[in-house]
This record gives sequence, structure tokens and C-alpha cells, in this order.
Amino acid sequence: MSTFIDLLRQHHQALETEYSHQLSKCMRHAIFSMLVCKTEQQGKSLWDCSSCAYHDRQPLSCGNRHCPQCQQSTTSTWLERQKQKRLPVEYFMTTFTLPYELRVLARKHPKALYQTMFRVSAAVLKDFALRNNLGNIGFTSVLHTHSRKRDLHPHIHMMVPNGGYDTKRKQWKKGKSGYLFNAKALANV
Repeated sequence: MSTFIDLLRQHHQALETEYSHQLSKCMRHAIFSMLVCKTEQQGKSLWDCSSCAYHDRQPLSCGNRHCPQCQQSTTSTWLERQKQKRLPVEYFMTTFTLPYELRVLARKHPKALYQTMFRVSAAVLKDFALRNNLGNIGFTSVLHTHSRKRDLHPHIHMMVPNGGYDTKRKQWKKGKSGYLFNAKALANV
């Protein structure tokens, strides 16, 4: 079974030939990092035991946040920490997708655009919570920049607990069971 890194190494030249005009500086840096990850080019760490004759050399990982070889453990650890923080309530997932017409901005100014997407999606949810008398809400947001077909398709998934904190009463206010906000109204905004 081939890993993503194996496929990247096998097809790197074809990727460059086909999509070089679409690859940003950040993308090229991530690709280069993944190509040298855990190889001789990246270097090795030497492990010695002072009590015995044990010696070991381990290839160094690239540490790039996009690298599946490096970040699998980091991602799993983060996910477990997030699960421990969940409230004992129903959760909803909302998705905010960048309109097709604005995707050209994602190619030219990704950092500014993605920061704006986070701010806008958070503001919209907080505004809806206030309109629906939920008080202050919290959520976890995750940016996905591409679709499963690897097309540029920026969208943010948000995990939202069903309820909010009423600062005046200093208590949790539970939302309606099976319902967060009106989907059509949210889509219109």
C-alpha cells in the first residue's frame, strides 16, 4: 500500500509539469519538505545509551504542518485533547464555503483571505446566537482549503455546542433539541 509521500515522490515531476503555474511558494515549500522528510537529505539523529552499547540513528522528520508523516501523531494528540474539552451536550457542524467567484483571492492572498474567513464565520455564528437568545457561544473552527478531488475549495467547518453562556445570569443556556439555527437564514447571511 502506497502512502501519500510515496505517491508524491513517484509523481512529483508530473505534478510540477501539470500544475506548476498553480503552485504557490508555500505549496512548493511544503512539497519540498515532504519529499526530504525522513531521508538522508534531512539528516539523522543519533541516540546512544550511556549504560550499554546501544546506538541508533533515526531519520529526521521535516516538521512541516502539512506533512502526514510528521503531523499524524500531533493531529491525533490534538484531537484527543479537543474531545476531552467537549461539553455534555448535542453538537452541530456548520460549514461556511467561500463563493466560487472569490476563489481567485485564495490563490493570490491566501493568508489574508483565510484569516478573514475565520473572522466572518465566527461573527455570523455569534450574531445568530445573540439573535436567538443563546448568549455567548463557543465553537471549534477548522479550515479546509481543497475538496476531496484536490480542487481549490476553501471552506470552514465549525463544531458548535447546542447552547451558550448567559453572562447576565452567569449560567449555561441549553439550545433547542435537534436545532441550532435556521439553515436558510444562515445561508442567506
